[in-house]
Amino acid sequence: MVKEILVDAGPDKVRVAILEDGEPVEIFAEETGNKSLVGNIYRGKVERTLKGMQAAFVDIGLERNAFLYVNDIVPVNFDEHLTVGKTKDISELISPGQEISVQITKDASENKGARVTTRLSLPGRYLAIVRNTESVGVSKKISDEKERERLRDIARRNKPENAGIIIRTAAEGIPEEQIVEEIEELKKLYHTLLEKEKKGNVPRLLYSEPGIIGQAVREHLTADTRRFIINNESEYERILAFLEDTSPALKNKIQLYSKEYDMFEFYNVESAINEALSRKVRMKSGAYLIFDMTEALTVIDVNSGQFTGKTNLEDTAFRINLEAAQTIARQLRLRNLSGIIIVDFIDMHNKEHQQQVVQTLKDAVKSDKTHTVVIGMTSLGLVEITRKKIRQPLYKSFTISCHVCNGTGFIRNSK
Repeated sequence: MVKEILVDAGPDKVRVAILEDGEPVEIFAEETGNKSLVGNIYRGKVERTLKGMQAAFVDIGLERNAFLYVNDIVPVNFDEHLTVGKTKDISELISPGQEISVQITKDASENKGARVTTRLSLPGRYLAIVRNTESVGVSKKISDEKERERLRDIARRNKPENAGIIIRTAAEGIPEEQIVEEIEELKKLYHTLLEKEKKGNVPRLLYSEPGIIGQAVREHLTADTRRFIINNESEYERILAFLEDTSPALKNKIQLYSKEYDMFEFYNVESAINEALSRKVRMKSGAYLIFDMTEALTVIDVNSGQFTGKTNLEDTAFRINLEAAQTIARQLRLRNLSGIIIVDFIDMHNKEHQQQVVQTLKDAVKSDKTHTVVIGMTSLGLVEITRKKIRQPLYKSFTISCHVCNGTGFIRNSK
């Protein structure tokens, strides 16, 4: 698989596209002055606790108070009888007026404040330092046991006190000195965070994540990336300077796009955006998918369209569903859909065919960095999927609400 990263850094909006084998699979956008707050760490104050919901509202200085669920709280005093998972009573963990440090895990939406956790982590390219734990973990995507043990040993020998380390997938095969160097950099950042906690007004910002360009470099630029193309010269120079200090071997992958025609048009990203904003997605066979979004869940309907097959109905349904499984996995990433997703595949009576379609879908979502679980097929033939919500879906960055139909897609007739 050939991986490429495109960054369109305009004056009002920055857009990032991830391409795999020349096809856009993920698109992110961030307006200038309105960047995602996911990963930011704040010193806040508990406004109130809701025992009936086992949750709390925390003032972190934003327009809406942040939402903190009991399972996202690490006890301040690490008493053995108050470890996470052994208590469900939020009043035993925090109380109104208490100052706590929290990290945003989900951006605020139209009617909800940001979701936060007290499990604080500082991510780097190869690893993340996690506060209030002594554990060392290695990404499950690193399958080689010898490599896992090598990375685990490096982390154990170099981790800070009262903090754990999670080794990321990008660390596979990286020399020990590079990993240790990043650990030392994150240690400095970690100790700075601890010092900032001790004094200052509440609420206040303790740590801010880099913008969308910095995150693209950290999260997506790896040794197996073919190239990273950006059309802004100052940002291009800034990335090169950053890599000179952190990963000089990756500098030759950075390219400055200077052609006169639009970069996203040239690499067919604009057409992918249009497809991701459409209710209907056509597949190569002539079949198509319909996407319907509600407050509770997203529903995807598979239709045969112009594909009629050549043998029998069961074989036709099976072939369409296999193609649909691959297309759905790509569209989940492209549209950044999250929460509960229900897929209504074309009916199949053959149990083996049903299992193959579900397995194809499971295999297809493995390349998704966002945690995605294919639960399986229900007795009604519907496939259930859950995908972790971190940022807003793609359409939020590229559309505005219709003032006529208010998003329903229907306008009442005059009769």
